[in-house]
Amino acid sequence: MTPVRLLSAALASASAALTLAPGALVTALWVGPQAVAAGIRGAAPAYAVAGAAIIACALIVIALYVSLIGVWRGRRGPRVACIVIFGVLALLLVTPAWPVVLAGWVPRLLGLAAFVIAMVGLVIAMAVDRRSGDPLRGWAPGIAGLVGAYAAVALVVGVVDPRIPQFPRAPWTPEFAGDAAPGRALPAQPPPAHPGLAPGQFATIHNDAWMTDAYADRSIIDPEAAEPVSFFAGGDCATLVWNAEGHLVAVCVSPTEVRTYVLDPRTLEPLASRQLAPRTVSARVLTDFSGGGYAFLDSAMRLVIPLPNGRIARYDSVSLEQLDEFEVVDNLQPGEQITSALPDAAGLLWFVGQRGTVGLLDTMSGTASSLVLVDPAFGPVDIENSFAVDESGGAYVVTSAELVRLDVSDGAPAVTWRIPYDRGERRKPGQTSQASGTTPTVFRDGAFIAITDNAEPRMNVVVVDATDAVPRVHCTVPVFSDGESATDNSLIAIGDSLFVENNYGYTLLSVAGGRTTTPGLARIDVSDAGCAVAWSSDEVAIPSLVSKGVAADGLVLTYVKQPSILGFDEWWFTGVDASTGDVRWRRLAGVGPLLNNHYAAAYVSPVGGVYVGTVSGIVGLVGD
Repeated sequence: MTPVRLLSAALASASAALTLAPGALVTALWVGPQAVAAGIRGAAPAYAVAGAAIIACALIVIALYVSLIGVWRGRRGPRVACIVIFGVLALLLVTPAWPVVLAGWVPRLLGLAAFVIAMVGLVIAMAVDRRSGDPLRGWAPGIAGLVGAYAAVALVVGVVDPRIPQFPRAPWTPEFAGDAAPGRALPAQPPPAHPGLAPGQFATIHNDAWMTDAYADRSIIDPEAAEPVSFFAGGDCATLVWNAEGHLVAVCVSPTEVRTYVLDPRTLEPLASRQLAPRTVSARVLTDFSGGGYAFLDSAMRLVIPLPNGRIARYDSVSLEQLDEFEVVDNLQPGEQITSALPDAAGLLWFVGQRGTVGLLDTMSGTASSLVLVDPAFGPVDIENSFAVDESGGAYVVTSAELVRLDVSDGAPAVTWRIPYDRGERRKPGQTSQASGTTPTVFRDGAFIAITDNAEPRMNVVVVDATDAVPRVHCTVPVFSDGESATDNSLIAIGDSLFVENNYGYTLLSVAGGRTTTPGLARIDVSDAGCAVAWSSDEVAIPSLVSKGVAADGLVLTYVKQPSILGFDEWWFTGVDASTGDVRWRRLAGVGPLLNNHYAAAYVSPVGGVYVGTVSGIVGLVGD
């Protein structure tokens, strides 16, 4: 072998080895066919298309590795094939899709440079060495057969297995690590029972009317002894509630529809399902939570959910029979969808629209009224998240510019007070808009309301004292690192403490290929004197979960994505000590891109089971 031929072959091989993660590749080849099968089986075409795209990318990489055999043998055909494939991979490398199978040991720009250098080396080798011949001499059929058999087995698994498609656990990866014993309990009282919501802290995505994201009197089962379960729903199951029979009710949103399921909480076997509405595919389909992203269980145990096209519907939470439906499209702005709805204390129904509308619906008469929030300094605003309500009838709404309290005045919404916050200079990676990413959290007996802002260089936790005649900012405290702090999830409130997570860097594809987000979880203690950071940890990377506090166990329950240099996507149920910030335990939820929770929440069931909504369904830890 001539030095030029040897050097070009070495350059091409090194470029492939450094820039193509093997874990991401084998995961793509295994999960892709399963996703196709599951998408067809579950009538979820978006997942079948995504699976086919993953397979196509993986086959490009396989073709490269096969061609490298011929490159080392000095054949002209494989060199041409390698140049073409490197060019295709270089184009993929500059698109958002690159982490799926291309993420490797080097940053993107270095990977792109490696591909270019390898292509130049191959062109030079072809110019000085005219040798030609059979490119692979019998290698191709054997390799194609192995890859085909591998994909065929994965396809069969996807057809017969109702679980979320995932890659098998690596032998060196433990199923559990840490100590499952409960920690020191934190003193906590649940918010006052809201007359419009189902009893307990199981009625909303954020648990209750105050949006505390905490369980005051519930312990989770032993995470080490628990059995992992999953269910492929063909959609992102953000809202989970429990009906009167103890069954899990899930609302799952896909790019094409909103669907709800009643599931056996032990096995996640579907007992009933219903398509609630079709959904229009749009550019923001993966970050738009309106028209199905939020739902709640009311005091009559009805599932209440805003649907596309300005509708709010109520369903029996056992049979899923539709009980009634209300149209409020005339109370919205043109093209606006409803983001969320919650009851007030007198039986009216608050709702907010994504373009700043706040409305009230009288479900007895079917009439509605609304107003459009406009910030005096900023102008039109949007509302990307849910809101909080208290037992006095007030609603706390965060817009893209301010925190607003509204009350009912003559049956219509009216602004009581408004407090602006620093919305920053950009939409940070990990957020759905340039704004606070939080739903307001009410705590300390209803006296304080907490949000985060979007300030630079660090975001702040902002606490408002609502007890004064003129509410004011009680305290602000910056969290996480300069230039790398953002959250798009509600705060956790336990007693006088708030817990905030860092979602900086999250997108659906930024956590593929073994990558993860900027780590961060912090506890803020609030006193009459102000706010103080009790601890801040960079031990856990929480891409986008609505984490939950478990006061009786002294625990923050979250869902962590571990980085992997090999490109494996490992997702872990994780318990963090609420007193110290130390990780107490981790339990593997699964491996693969479809285990990503994508802004969905963690939940603790009435009997202590743990569940997390994912981009494709639900994963859980259940007991006997």
